[in-house]
Amino acid sequence: MNLLQDGYVVDVPYPTFVHRQAMPGWLSNLVQLQGNQAPDLNKPYRYLELGCAMGIHLHLTAASNPLGIFFGVDFNAQQLMVAEEGLKTTKIDNLEFIHASFYELLQQDLEPFDFIVTHGVWSWISAENQKIMLELINKFLKPGGIVYCSYMSHPRATELSSIQKLMFEVSRNLQGDSATKAVQSLSLVRNIAKSHMGLFEKIPHLTQTLTELAQDKPNYIAHDFLSEHWEPQHSADMIRAFGDFDMSFITGAGIVEYLDQLNLPLDIRKIIKSLPLITMQETVRDIALYTLQRQDVYVKSRQRLSPVQQQQYLERAMFGNLPQAPVGKSLKNDTKIGKIHDAVPVFEQILSLLAQQHLTLSQLLAQLSPKISAMQLKDIILVLMWAGYIHPINPTPNAPYITATNQWMQQQQLPWQSLATFGTAIDIQS
Repeated sequence: MNLLQDGYVVDVPYPTFVHRQAMPGWLSNLVQLQGNQAPDLNKPYRYLELGCAMGIHLHLTAASNPLGIFFGVDFNAQQLMVAEEGLKTTKIDNLEFIHASFYELLQQDLEPFDFIVTHGVWSWISAENQKIMLELINKFLKPGGIVYCSYMSHPRATELSSIQKLMFEVSRNLQGDSATKAVQSLSLVRNIAKSHMGLFEKIPHLTQTLTELAQDKPNYIAHDFLSEHWEPQHSADMIRAFGDFDMSFITGAGIVEYLDQLNLPLDIRKIIKSLPLITMQETVRDIALYTLQRQDVYVKSRQRLSPVQQQQYLERAMFGNLPQAPVGKSLKNDTKIGKIHDAVPVFEQILSLLAQQHLTLSQLLAQLSPKISAMQLKDIILVLMWAGYIHPINPTPNAPYITATNQWMQQQQLPWQSLATFGTAIDIQS
């Protein structure tokens, strides 16, 4: 079997990951919390994942979001066999997998989508395939639709460039599958690091980075470091490339990188606000945060929410506590949000209110004491979402395939559980 296809590792399966920040409820609410129109999840919608691997993310997402129609595309037939086997077991009827390259998909006649997401693909494919991916998104995304695109980012990924190149070159002269080659080539790099010379002298924390990398699954190391095409991106270039297709950058799906009060000193926040272009602002943010990976959210032909629509969103958007929410506990020393000292009492009060019942943002505003503004509440909601304590409520929680999907996850010894109430999934081992 060929180890690479179009420069991408295909002989060992990509490890299973689930990305809550790429699910429709998260993305739709995030875009609206930023003041923009988003797809209406109370109506049927369409969702496409480019590079879906074994489809674990899609199984969980489709099972908990019955109003959506979900498609996953991958050119690796071996991985799609697992995805199809899952469908036979769970009987999910709103999920379909397509075996195709991005070029082959571009030639197909598909109905347009409200969401197109891709995670762990962009930085590991050729420039030609990146161009095709943009054409795909432009062709198949509806106006007002949302794009989620994760990629390796400068400046932090830059320091790994020489290491990746050496691992790739060494792997070409080793025997065995890609996982075996990944372990052996990484071992060589770690031996070089012991000299504390050159790269490892100038960037001393790289040695620890490699030690931590060695703890990962060999398949992950292979996919992350042994692809022929391995290129971190500048956020400014990505924003400009998507902008050429009328797709506006909104924010980062992970939320944490945009919690400026938590992450950035006042002087850096002032510099960012003073810059006239989003490309400049995001580059400063990447430098200040030493960004390794970005999870960009774009909207095609973006429309801002009017004041009336913003009020309607406040009255409609409902939130609830996730199972791991620390209700009734002090958040003063919470490792995630305890640093935002002034807001800790509000965090605690919101969790207590949501423990009693699900509430809309308007209802929260009415019940919080002392009173805060809608803008302040939106920021606090984002913090609690990122922390994994609250989540938007799924408008259609009647999900008939939840039980079968969660049973299949157990059979596959995977730690995720789909939650119909929230239209998301959680790691039950975390």
